[in-house]
Formats: sequence, C-alpha cells, structure tokens
Amino acid sequence: MLPRIDRYELTNEIGHGGMATVYRARDTRLDRWVAVKVMHPHLRGTEQARARFSREARAVARLKHPAILEIYDYSGHESDNAYIATELLTGPTLRAFVDEVGQVPAEVAACIGVELAAALAAAHAQGIVHRDVKPENVLLHENRTVKLTDFGIADMLDPTMSAMTATGQLLGSPAHMAPEQVESGDADLRSDVFALGTILYWLTTGSLPFSGKNPHQVLKRVVDCTPADPLTLRPSMGRPLRALICRCLAKSPDARFQSAQDLEHELDRLLKKVGINDPRATLEAYLRDPKGESPKIEQRVLAAVLIDARAAVHDRDRMRAIELLDRALALDDGNAEALKLVSQLDRAARLRTALRSAFVVLGLVAAIVVWVVFAPESGAVSTRPVGPVGVQVAENPTNQRKDEPVERSSTALAASPSADDRATPAGAGVAAPAKPTAGPTPGAAGIAGDAGGTAGAATGDPAATRPREMRPRTVVFDPSPANVEISVDGAEPRHYGPSFRMVELTPGVHTFSFIGAHSCCKELTFEREIKEGPGETTVSAKLEFRDAYVYVNSIPADVSVGNGLATGRTLFMLAVPLKNRIAETHSISVTAPGYETYTGSVEVRAGKVTPYRVSLTPRAPP
Repeated sequence: MLPRIDRYELTNEIGHGGMATVYRARDTRLDRWVAVKVMHPHLRGTEQARARFSREARAVARLKHPAILEIYDYSGHESDNAYIATELLTGPTLRAFVDEVGQVPAEVAACIGVELAAALAAAHAQGIVHRDVKPENVLLHENRTVKLTDFGIADMLDPTMSAMTATGQLLGSPAHMAPEQVESGDADLRSDVFALGTILYWLTTGSLPFSGKNPHQVLKRVVDCTPADPLTLRPSMGRPLRALICRCLAKSPDARFQSAQDLEHELDRLLKKVGINDPRATLEAYLRDPKGESPKIEQRVLAAVLIDARAAVHDRDRMRAIELLDRALALDDGNAEALKLVSQLDRAARLRTALRSAFVVLGLVAAIVVWVVFAPESGAVSTRPVGPVGVQVAENPTNQRKDEPVERSSTALAASPSADDRATPAGAGVAAPAKPTAGPTPGAAGIAGDAGGTAGAATGDPAATRPREMRPRTVVFDPSPANVEISVDGAEPRHYGPSFRMVELTPGVHTFSFIGAHSCCKELTFEREIKEGPGETTVSAKLEFRDAYVYVNSIPADVSVGNGLATGRTLFMLAVPLKNRIAETHSISVTAPGYETYTGSVEVRAGKVTPYRVSLTPRAPP
C-alpha cells in the first residue's frame, strides 16, 4: 500500500525521473483522479533541488493553455514531502507513441508542431523558457491532443538561477539542446524553437538531427555539425517543411524563427496550402485512429499537390512544377497523373529547345541574305536602315518634313498605361486564385494596344475582328522593405532579389503576397488587376513592421523603454512598436524599491527579441 500524502491517496507509479516519481492518485477532498509528482527522498535535503522543484510549480501555475499540463496544487517549499499535483494525462509520451505506431505523416508532424509552438508561445509570453523540449516531455491526452510537460529546469529569467548544476553539468537533453545552451548555458525563447525543430526533424525523418555514442559526442555535433538534409531522408515531406525545419535548426539564434508564435503561424500556413485548415481537428482524428487516418491524410495532401502541379505546368513555372511533382511521386510512386504532367514538362522543354535552335538558324540565314542583297558593290558597309528580308526601310516613310510635329493616332493613345495600372495596391485581402478579366472589346479605334485593329476593320478583313489571345504583361515588384519573399497566386514564395524582380502575367486579377524575411514584417496579401497594355506595370507593397521585443533579466523591477513607448516588469517580454524603421535604439530605465535607477539604451529589431541583463545597485542608506 503506497503512502498517503496530505489529501492524496497514491495508487500506482506511472513515471520516474532523475528528480521525482509520478503517481496516479485520488484527491480525497474533490474526489477526482490526479497525478502527483513526489520529489525523491534523497533530494529533499538539497536546497538547489528544492528550488528547482518550487520553480517548476510556480512556472506551470502561471500558464493556462490547452497544450500545457495544468497544475492543481503544490506542497510548498518547506514541506517534508515536496510534491506537485497536476491533471492526470491519459496517454503515453510522444516518444512511446511513435515507437508503437511508426513514422507519422509529415502533415501530422506539422499539426503537432502547431500545438507545441502555441504552448511555447504562451510560456514565452510569461517570461518562461522551457529549456528541455523533447519527445519524452510531450504527452498525449485522451487520444485527441498533445500536452507539454516538465518545466523542472525552466528558466524564469531569474539571474539567481544558473543553467548549471553544482557540479557544472549542463541541464537539458543533449540531442535537443541549442548550440548556445551547450557553449554558454544561456537560453532564450529561440533555444526552445531549436528544440522544437529537433522534434519536427525526428517526427518527419525517424531519426534525430544530432546523435552520437555518448552525450559529449552529441553535444560536440550540436555545436560543430550540420544535420543530414531531412528531404533526403524523407522526400515525401516536401521542400517547404524541409526549409522550415532547417531554419529552426540554424546555429545562430538570429537565423531561426524569432518567436514560437512566428513558427506556429508558418506551420499553419504550410498546412493551409495542402487543405488542412484545422490542425487541431486533423491531429485529433489521427490520434484516435492512426492506421486509418494516415492514408486519408496522405491522399488529401497528394490531391492538393497535384492541383498546384497542374497550375505550375500551365503557367510554365518549370522549377516549381518539378518540385511539386517530385513530392507527388514520393507520396505515390508511379502516380499516373504526376507522370503525365512530367511528360508534358518534357515535351514543352524539348519544344522550346527546338524553337530556339530554329530561330538561331533562321537568324543566321536572314543575316546572310541581307548581306548578299544589300551589301554595296564597293564592299563598304551600307548605313541605310534594313527591315525584313527583301524590304528596304525608308528613313521618312510618311514623307513628312522633319520640322513638322508627329501626330499620335487614337490607337497609340489607347495603348498608353492607364492611371489604374500605375496605382499602388491599398490594403490587404484574402488570397484567391487568379481571376482573368474578360477579353478586350473592339471599339471605334480598334482594340486598345493593337495598332492593326483599325486597319483590319477598315479593310473588312474578318480575321482582324476575331478576339485575339491576351498577351502577358511584365509585372515589376517594388516592395518596402526589400528583404521579402513574394508569392503570386498562391505559388511557393520566392526571395525578392536580382534573380526575381519581375514576372510575366496574363491580364486579369491576380493575388500577391509579400512576406517579410526573418519575420520582420506582417504579411501583406492583396488582389490586383493586371491590365493589358504595352511596357511594364509596377506592383508596390509597403509592409508594416512587427513589434520588437525586449525582456530584461534582473530582479523584480519596473521597466520603461523609449520614455514610455513600452512599459512593464522584468522577466516579461515587452512589445516595442516600430513604425518607420526595421531597427531602432531607445532609452531604457529599470527601477526597483531600495535600488538606484538604472538608465541605458537598447537596440531593438522588428520581430526579434532582445535579451537585456541589468544588475541594479542597492541604494546607499541615508
């Protein structure tokens, strides 16, 4: 018979760790089942262990989120039997679940990532860094969701709590620790993003990004080595998810997602692109029936990928089409529709190569003919303008005197870009498929932009009155700031730069999305009608900067940034709004009773978190 602790009757052990044992217990006062985490007897006399245990209780008690274990009760720091009572979770750990069912679909891994990123975002908003995110600390509950647990070594940004034990051993799990934790013991919210990246890597590939024969070798590889490309280990995961995981695992914290919330939003965006609009419902359905739901999810993803692949082939976007078809064939080897699209791409490529070769040959022949026909007998080079083969171009075809003004025709006026074409899009809308406008209608002056329209109508040529195919128009991008990725009509975003400054689009309504690099700006999506006409048209976009964040690591005190631009307390993230610049320097002051007021300056950057450590000086007694 297990002992009774206070009002809790312990029935059986359900977990065991280096610091405590977890029991299933009955709360005799409220008559409900709970989990009671009891500190090992040999640690109760250790002040550091008691402080860690107390810190976990205080940390979890501040958090209220569906994906975080809920705490009910705490024995108190001075109790002989140190314990924490929490909700009783029904399922195994994420590690045990995957070991039993095998590799999960990539989109299910992303759904789990959404839930854990949201849980971390809630903890970070309270100034709590978990520091030990790993599959063993994620539990399933009621076959419907996952829960983040074990905040035993959470960093509450308290300078009195070190990241090291008394013996100098690092706290955390080597395979999931960020490089900065290994090298200095320091961790911030981006360290949790790295750890979540290791879980996503493991869920999608079946192996950890860093492994070794012993913890020392693992830690060395975390710092020095780059993990194997996850796409080579699992081609069916797709390049977008691969890029997201690699960004989470960047060695430099500045190169990762700057917040768990940004990671959550990006995972959600990737899921929406394959038709998963409710990650929580998809995860619940999968957890209830993994074997039955896996093929359904993969078929839904395959259908979405093939739709995008058809559009890419139609738009002659060869690189994107190849990327999508690679994933489609990885999901379903030998898929008939994917193979058909691949053959269409090959035929189009061969045709383009043949046409280019033909044009080169015709150009050479034309040049030879022109030289033979028009070369002067003396051998001097003729300076007369030359048109098509066998046609001599007059220098003044209208016999108009050089001092007479040239009158523009009504057709040429109609071809000029309109004010609507030059307008900058205002506001953001919901991304939608391209909706081409109706073809141009001939008017009294013929079809706008077609100089032959009037002439054809005047001569009665029936071919001139037939609707003609709308010609693509060059669209030039003008984003501010310039460090953005741009998506057109839902295509995979591409980085704006020398290799991607413009596209050719058919006239009609198109959807443009501008996404700030490194989460510096809020995403801007809008629709814009591209009208037919000569020359280029510009699509401009001015993105709104995200808030910058500062958390001050010091004793409990009041903080002011930018003379009241942001105010709050230490150990909490303070949002600093940015309007005109991606990075700004502001004054900062920290005040606490009994201490001298600290004043200084802090440089903040849009979408990023800036840690700021302050040591306050006690005020001298009067």
